[in-house]
Amino acid sequence: MLFNSVLYLLFFGLLYLLYWTIPASRRVTLLIMGSMLFYAVWGLTGEGWVGIRWTLHFLAAIGFSHFMNRAIYDATEQQTKKRLLSFTVVVLLINLAVFKYAAFFLGFLIDLGVPAEALPDAKGLFLPLAISFYTFQIIAFTVDVYRGTIKDRPTASSYFLFILFFPQLIAGPIMRSTDFLDQKPFLNSRRMYDGGWLIVGGLIKKVLLADPMGNYVAPVFGNPTAYTSWSILLAGMSFSLQVYCDFSGYTDMARGSALLLGYSIPENFKAPFFSLSARELWQRWHITLTTWLRDYIYIPLGGNRVSVVRNYFNQFLTFALGGLWHGADYTYIFWGGMWGILLAVERFVEQVLGIKTVPEKNVPMKLLKGLFMFVLFAIGALMFRSQPVMMGETLISSTRIMGQMLGGLFINWPDRLMDVYASTGADTSALSAVFGSQVFALSEIPQPDTIAGMFVALIFFHFVQYKPGFFERWRRFDPYLLPLAGAITGGFLLPALSQSGHQFIYFVF
Repeated sequence: MLFNSVLYLLFFGLLYLLYWTIPASRRVTLLIMGSMLFYAVWGLTGEGWVGIRWTLHFLAAIGFSHFMNRAIYDATEQQTKKRLLSFTVVVLLINLAVFKYAAFFLGFLIDLGVPAEALPDAKGLFLPLAISFYTFQIIAFTVDVYRGTIKDRPTASSYFLFILFFPQLIAGPIMRSTDFLDQKPFLNSRRMYDGGWLIVGGLIKKVLLADPMGNYVAPVFGNPTAYTSWSILLAGMSFSLQVYCDFSGYTDMARGSALLLGYSIPENFKAPFFSLSARELWQRWHITLTTWLRDYIYIPLGGNRVSVVRNYFNQFLTFALGGLWHGADYTYIFWGGMWGILLAVERFVEQVLGIKTVPEKNVPMKLLKGLFMFVLFAIGALMFRSQPVMMGETLISSTRIMGQMLGGLFINWPDRLMDVYASTGADTSALSAVFGSQVFALSEIPQPDTIAGMFVALIFFHFVQYKPGFFERWRRFDPYLLPLAGAITGGFLLPALSQSGHQFIYFVF
């Protein structure tokens, strides 16, 4: 049940009307039941009635963790609390590892030389939707119970709603107990307008920007050797726009839906492509994941309280694990490790060499540094987006596609390819005579003018996040502007909406 589908509009509209009609004492129960239905629909539409196992598996994880949370809360000795915490976290991580990473780990053992016939078969396993997101949220809650952050004994209704709350269930934001439990839901005109603007903006990002951009870049990632270096770099930049508009658009619609139900959930993006350093970028991109990694991996590893070298290693390991969290593939680990190395290098340059990496007053230098950071993000996006591709009857691995993308940045120019071919000792003059001057002709990404227009829209949405107070002067016109924006947006979106819609990128994680 995608946010950008007619089915969700019908589901949410009915739930919204019923929610604000019934007595307040019954609203939590309604939200829990509605959230269970929301999740169950995914399994049922994906696998038929067999798909109910997704929901049963999810409810089992919630029930187990709730039982353990209460046991941790009730324990009187600190050592007992610690043992219960360790047991709970280990079980949850094993559950995640089995269902999401079993095939990857078995493939890794095969790569090391272990005979495939000596290993178990992981083909019978299914991948529960959003298992990475809800596992991290459950672990964070359990740790908060252990640390005493949660003052009251967790009740079943409050805990089940915290984990199941459907606006953020599939792809975050990854909430903490302090983000949600103490809220007293209410609805006023400001929240209604805020929620409406977020939903309209999220739909524009997803349907009018992310989905069309995906159509432009998909051929490049499907066969990178056929495209010029410039097209590969542009594909990385364009995918950066796509994943931002896709994920940020989802988050906006999640936050908007929550506000209309009386709840506020965390913001996940704050103009990340306006960042002037790697550190700032990760303070603005997927904020709830970054803070989770910091609080539950980086700081327990010692954070910056350890030696300089150990601190660099902690940064690298934290982001490599963050990459692995995204998916069971080497490319995600390389992507996360790249950012861990960049953050460590940035800290080394600033703290050891004493060189400032962020210009303070020089505006042209700030613009150049911002562009440099965006190009780095785009190069990382080439790694992140690389997926296995079928060419004829041959499966090209994701790591090979990644190598072709990164290598193509430097050699996919006709003259450069001629030089590479000549270095093998081949007769390039004969090759040119037979095939002509277009022997190494490469394709370009189509419609660069349309892509440029989408980047203008990206800058606008970033400005909205970067300077949220700028538009306050216009908020008094919300009763007129929001219906107008909704009508115009609906006119553009209705032809693109279907019962299924286009899936969000982060749903696979």
